[in-house]
Amino acid sequence: MKYRVAVALILTPIGVKAQTSEAPAKAVEAPAKAKKICRSMTPTGSFMATRVCNSAAAWRKFDGITADGAQQTRDVYRMPTTGVPH
Repeated sequence: MKYRVAVALILTPIGVKAQTSEAPAKAVEAPAKAKKICRSMTPTGSFMATRVCNSAAAWRKFDGITADGAQQTRDVYRMPTTGVPH
């Protein structure tokens, strides 16, 4: 069965469009690859650090999310008391 599928794929005519000299091919510039920045991160409950690599923009987003979470936790503990002395 696999042999028949392979033969069918090989024998199937494939249309190829020829390039004409009327429109010269433009050089396609590849976008510059963002430099990867790697950090060593230790997940909660583990002693083993994991290497994580991201772009600078991804790390800025990650740092912003973690900073917001930390700020929210600090705000919860700064809630005003109910007026009952300790």
